[in-house]
Amino acid sequence: MNRLVTVYDDKEPLNNVISALTLNVDEVFYVYHHTVSKEHFENIQKVIKKYKNVTIKFIKLIEDEKEIKRLIKDKSNTIVDVGGAKYLSLLLFELAQKNGNDIIYYDDEENLLKSYKGHKVLKKKAFQLQIEDVLKLRGGVIQSHMHHSANDHFTRKIILELVERNLDNYPAFIRYITKLNSILNSSNNRGGRTYYLSEDRIRNIKTDACYKKVTGLFEIVDNKLTFKTNKLRELVMISGAFLENYLYIKLNESKKFDDVKMSAVIDFSDDKYNQPVRCEIDCLIIKNNKTLFVSCKSSKADTGALNEIYVHNSMFGNALSQPVLCLAEEMNKKYPSIYAKAEELGIYIIDRSSFRRGIVSSFEHILNNTYKYDQLPE
Repeated sequence: MNRLVTVYDDKEPLNNVISALTLNVDEVFYVYHHTVSKEHFENIQKVIKKYKNVTIKFIKLIEDEKEIKRLIKDKSNTIVDVGGAKYLSLLLFELAQKNGNDIIYYDDEENLLKSYKGHKVLKKKAFQLQIEDVLKLRGGVIQSHMHHSANDHFTRKIILELVERNLDNYPAFIRYITKLNSILNSSNNRGGRTYYLSEDRIRNIKTDACYKKVTGLFEIVDNKLTFKTNKLRELVMISGAFLENYLYIKLNESKKFDDVKMSAVIDFSDDKYNQPVRCEIDCLIIKNNKTLFVSCKSSKADTGALNEIYVHNSMFGNALSQPVLCLAEEMNKKYPSIYAKAEELGIYIIDRSSFRRGIVSSFEHILNNTYKYDQLPE
């Protein structure tokens, strides 16, 4: 029976599961000193047992050296993971080296398991977590999705065309969509996607400079405005959802990422709260265990937007995760102080120039550590 012995890491959640999931072991023992919430242990068990049927035990040490020696005694079948940088990891390393155990560690920079001796790569690819696993390790659960992506090809095509056609002045497009929604909410709708409007309202819609840039969204015949699909009407009701949908469609259809989720409502309440404690993250992307927490803003970016996505990444992320702010304006030119603050905080920016260069490749640069911030105006 193969056994993995490691130190419970209360700072870096990846260290608690990657080795256990990547290696062929039957038992995983976690040693620790200080009081730990039972929920943290339960989350680790849920993630590991989702993929493997292994025995998992958490041992609070009293006599450190004596108990560790007992755990690693069988050196032929016991692997020691010293990924956590703390006293117990050092003690475990010292005792395992004396005992002759195989000693491994998780290299989070390369996302690989390596042997201590010669830094030899043990597995060419570490186990790949899903977005739900990353969140679960930090006590978060996706309860629902605030908005849902368009399912049919025609609607997706229209969404892509609308966003790309209006990139030069995306805020004007959002203002037009907001105005359109306001007009329709006070107009006669006999069900479905058709509205009956007065001549004045038809004129107001048609004479706006953005009218010619929304071709494909709806058609007007006499006094009737009819959306091309029900989903497009729904998006007009939530103007900010256009950018979320665009991002989700482009990233998901590229097949370049392990998973992409849109508008995830995350519950992170625990035993302390009787009521749910939730937040919404516009987009979540994962590739080779690297998770991106993305906030989409249709136009304006401010310090609050930076702080929000920075906190979300800190709450639910890990050593490999990164916060991203996405908006359809040239942020380094229009909001240079906010752009500089984002760079200072390590928040990646996907703005209009990123859309022009290719939204998929822009996110790949973040995941591949080849991203470069734009220059600020002098």
